[in-house]
Amino acid sequence: MSAAEWLAVLVVSVGLLLGLPLLRALALRFGVAPEVARKSVHVVMGLVCVAFPWIFGRSLPVWVLATLVTVLLGLLRIIPRLKSGLGSALHGVLRLSYGEVLFAPAVASVFQLARGDAYLHAIPIGILTIADAAGGLAGTRWGQQKYGCGDGSKTVLGSTVFLVAAFLCTLLPLVLGGRTDLNHALWIGLTLATLGMMAEGIADRGFDNLVIPLLSYFVLQRLLVLEFPALAGLFFAAACLLFLVLCASPWSTLNGGALLGSALLGCACAVVADWRFVLPPMAVFLSHLRSTHRYRLAGVYDHRLDVVIAHAIGCLPWVFLAQRGWLATPTCLAGISFAMGAQLAFLDTVTRLRIVTLECNPLRSTLKGWGVAAVPGLVWLWPDGRQLLVPVALAMAATYLVALFLQATHGRLHGRERDLRLFKGVLALLGSLSALFYQP
Repeated sequence: MSAAEWLAVLVVSVGLLLGLPLLRALALRFGVAPEVARKSVHVVMGLVCVAFPWIFGRSLPVWVLATLVTVLLGLLRIIPRLKSGLGSALHGVLRLSYGEVLFAPAVASVFQLARGDAYLHAIPIGILTIADAAGGLAGTRWGQQKYGCGDGSKTVLGSTVFLVAAFLCTLLPLVLGGRTDLNHALWIGLTLATLGMMAEGIADRGFDNLVIPLLSYFVLQRLLVLEFPALAGLFFAAACLLFLVLCASPWSTLNGGALLGSALLGCACAVVADWRFVLPPMAVFLSHLRSTHRYRLAGVYDHRLDVVIAHAIGCLPWVFLAQRGWLATPTCLAGISFAMGAQLAFLDTVTRLRIVTLECNPLRSTLKGWGVAAVPGLVWLWPDGRQLLVPVALAMAATYLVALFLQATHGRLHGRERDLRLFKGVLALLGSLSALFYQP
């Protein structure tokens, strides 16, 4: 690195270091609540990071700075004397959070992805800085109506405030900076704020510091190149999907955070890749509602976000491969269809094993999974039906073998529900790799 880059790293580091004792002194002087002190540090650090495109010309010094800051914040966490002293502004809250050690790597990742585009860097970091802090403080102070999120909860008021703040953090820079006109900025802001609100609603223990900026970057990059009809269509699709998922809560075993995660996963598939990518995971969700209603499982099980994460493992790699242009969109659509067909087959197998009155038939579960969840995506590839025969046969065979395995090992995996769900997600992704043999 050049001398100027080292100087910039030094100045920013010193500024952040001086900010911590200053904020701690102000918090003690005015009796500020621990959550307010924590969010104040969050805002100060974030506003400094927003200015990175005007400070650094490349990503290397930002990664050096992120490493130094992460090491420092890690020391503030693990050394008791530092934690109770200089780090009290960050660690005054009792709940477990990794947000401070995820913040700097997330900022550096967004800066590198943005490749000098100030809007693609500043808007995601601004949403993380201002909207997250505003939502957190409003929810903590005035929020009454809560919903489950991980091992804790979030408030409806906090999510609403986040939505409004994220909208303004997107709209104002785009319009005042002249990047787009008001009409386009309005729809971009509405869509990005809606998806950001879902991401904030599902992330706990500080993981929102990683999820929110990265999701905001990928979504914003996609939205900036779209014209008005497509932007409006994506917003209404996201709003309808969120409304549908939340209205389905009485007939679902998913808690509030998991329902938001389901809506976010569907929206991410549609916005980041292609609207057809939402069809396979949506088919799995609708099948879940039907099974829950049919066997009266609502209230019997309390499924959390790890259920959605298991499905995301099979979906998101194909979504991002399509978004980055590393694979053809039809190949990725086949991949996500294969993965969701396998996931539904696994779900049906496990459900039938747990309901003693039902007969477990892995072949039936495989046919159901592929007929319900894979077909909605594959139907768009019908002109290349012959080229799909071998990949489909391989993926279905893999699905059937895994369903047989789940049937044979069900007793030994009982009580390890979270591990089993994530394991199924990985297996679904591996089984979907046969889509790579499909070259449209």
